[in-house]
Amino acid sequence: MVLESKEQKQGWLRSFGRTASRMSIEEQQALDKRLLPYTLVAPLVAHEAFTQKGALTVELGVGKGEQILHRAETHPEDRFIACEVFKNGLRSLVSKIEKQKLENIKLYPDDARVLVKLLPENSVDRLIVLYPDPWPKTKHKKRRIINKDFLDEAARIVKPDGELLLVTDVVDYAMWILREVYDQGAFFPIAINPQQWATPPQGWATTGYERKAKKEGRFPFYFVLNHKDNLPQQNHNKGETTE
Repeated sequence: MVLESKEQKQGWLRSFGRTASRMSIEEQQALDKRLLPYTLVAPLVAHEAFTQKGALTVELGVGKGEQILHRAETHPEDRFIACEVFKNGLRSLVSKIEKQKLENIKLYPDDARVLVKLLPENSVDRLIVLYPDPWPKTKHKKRRIINKDFLDEAARIVKPDGELLLVTDVVDYAMWILREVYDQGAFFPIAINPQQWATPPQGWATTGYERKAKKEGRFPFYFVLNHKDNLPQQNHNKGETTE
């Protein structure tokens, strides 16, 4: 797949960094062959790529895949799509899939924005973006993947009772995410106090990146978002959910 031509055609700025580190062209080509049996080639018919019938989780930018592998292993009845462009991460991910003999996970080794545009409306039960590239320089912030266009697509593909999970350990990006979410208007955090943003959601698996970040003094913001029209009524004064 030629990522640059797709980005130019759609007017996209590159939202991710390098795609490989210390891998020769031959090693990358060998990896591409290993990925083929697991690669999702037709996201428009994603349901046909699985024998499982359970919930569909899509994670964008999975890195080494620790989070999605944990979920796929603990929920064999569900379906999982892992999206990543960094070949070193993909090599680690596919090795673990092979070792664990997981049959409920598919890979999409291309730009995440292509995948979300291809997935059908109301097809995803949980959409996850963990620690996206923060692009900290002011002139580069327009490259951040969490923006109105992404949230519009997320609102389209996530089921009305589904979930959008966004996680960052960069304070500036956390504030950016909240602003983009509130401005776009389709999603709303389920947390009723900021302390809950520091609490991992149910089913969470701590990753190597997260452990390193905490050791260096950076702590995650876990934004669990539901469609705004599907939130439970909450008594914000008492911090209680009303029926």
